[in-house]
Amino acid sequence: MSETLALFGGTKTKTTPFGKGRRLGERELAELTEAIQSDVLFYVFGTKVKTMESTMKTMYGMKFCNGCSSGTAAVHIALGALGLAPGSEVITSSITDMGSLTGVLYQLLVPRFADIDPRTYNMDPNSVEKLINERTGAILVVHHAGLAADMDRIMAIARKHNIPVIEDCAQAHLTRYKGRLCGTIGDISCFSLNHFKHINTGSGGLVMTNDENFEKVIKLFVDKCYFRDGRKRNPYFLAPNYQMTELQGAVAIAQLEKVESIVTARSALGKRLWQGLRGIPGILPQEIPDHSSHTFFLYVVRIDPKIINCSVKDFTVALDAEGIPSDPNKITGGMPVYLYDVFQNQSAFPGSRLPFVSKELGTNASYPKGLCPQAEEAFDSTFNFNITEFFTEGDIDDMVKATAKVAAHYREKG
Repeated sequence: MSETLALFGGTKTKTTPFGKGRRLGERELAELTEAIQSDVLFYVFGTKVKTMESTMKTMYGMKFCNGCSSGTAAVHIALGALGLAPGSEVITSSITDMGSLTGVLYQLLVPRFADIDPRTYNMDPNSVEKLINERTGAILVVHHAGLAADMDRIMAIARKHNIPVIEDCAQAHLTRYKGRLCGTIGDISCFSLNHFKHINTGSGGLVMTNDENFEKVIKLFVDKCYFRDGRKRNPYFLAPNYQMTELQGAVAIAQLEKVESIVTARSALGKRLWQGLRGIPGILPQEIPDHSSHTFFLYVVRIDPKIINCSVKDFTVALDAEGIPSDPNKITGGMPVYLYDVFQNQSAFPGSRLPFVSKELGTNASYPKGLCPQAEEAFDSTFNFNITEFFTEGDIDDMVKATAKVAAHYREKG
């Protein structure tokens, strides 16, 4: 007989608060003070963004790094650097954030959505390969939740078809694949520095590459296609203004000093959670392949409907009553991204169906329900645990105990 759930009057599992701490402190304040006292907040004339870029390049062993205003901007910049013709297709994950797709649409490129591996929630390379055709211009890999995607297979597919690869590392700072840092494997990589990520400048992004030709375009795409070396301003392509300010750069310098310790702490806590959940009947925690590391931006858990006799929403309500918060049906946004209105209504631009349907571009894309069955099924049975570097081992153990308690109740209910 299982314990009575707190939801039904039983004893609550977690009665102590989760560990907390400050993400911003004296180091960030010192760097910001220097930036303010310099009286220069424009990245071209300042030192903070340049210092941050140099630190990131060294940390990742990359030739080029460019700060920008957001992770969304970073992906747009990367796509701009590829110089793809409007109407070209970009293969990406059906489970990602809209920030991965905004730049695709602004460049009048057509998203093609790969299904996921139901064990890892990353792109399934088999699905990627099936989508490749003569219009494919790029593969945009998302390392979802902090877990490395299957980069060997994806890169093999890309090289076979001579297709460039962009790595979206927004949720995957210092994540490794077979010992290599994610963001060093594809042709261009993108990072987010927004409030929710491993390191936090409020909003901000980074673009890295080892390719000199891509770098030339990246620098211009960040900055209105303006040359900043004294040449006459005469833009030769359309580019937005995605400049990073010296204030963002200043905070990023201090945050980069902390990122290794943040990732180390989260990884240890996350592995403890993963190991604890693996032994609970009816609970299917996100798998971590031997060749991939997981830096636990968040952690995805699935309930097995053959064993657990309740909805994922009911399960998470019971967890919440035990003192353990979680997010049901919310891998990202509550549904596969192609079911968002912007794709279903083909409403990226007012009064137009561009880039989805266009005689001029030769496009005729649609995104019916059922397009990616594994992704759609995942949203029906998964929930997320959030982990921070301030949690304790006791916090993690309480999360495991509460999950086991709720799972036992709903196994018996059936």
